[in-house]
Amino acid sequence: MPALWLQVLHSLSRPGAAPDDDILARAAADIALRDHPHPPASADVVLDIARSEFAAVLNRTQAQSALDRARRAGRGGEYGRPAPGG
Repeated sequence: MPALWLQVLHSLSRPGAAPDDDILARAAADIALRDHPHPPASADVVLDIARSEFAAVLNRTQAQSALDRARRAGRGGEYGRPAPGG
């Protein structure tokens, strides 16, 4: 998911502009899925990561949506990676 991390860097480096919360939520969800496989990551984990890593204040809906999207991407459904067994 290198494109996501380029978007994060771009979002955080724009002078005078607020970072894109959706991009930061997706990045936090990506970290959550990698760092918290068991028990599975939750929206609360995403919220904590977004706050501590990016100083982003998200709402639960943003966190859950980003987590769901990252889970779909992990199965190959969103970023062009083949699905396991497919």
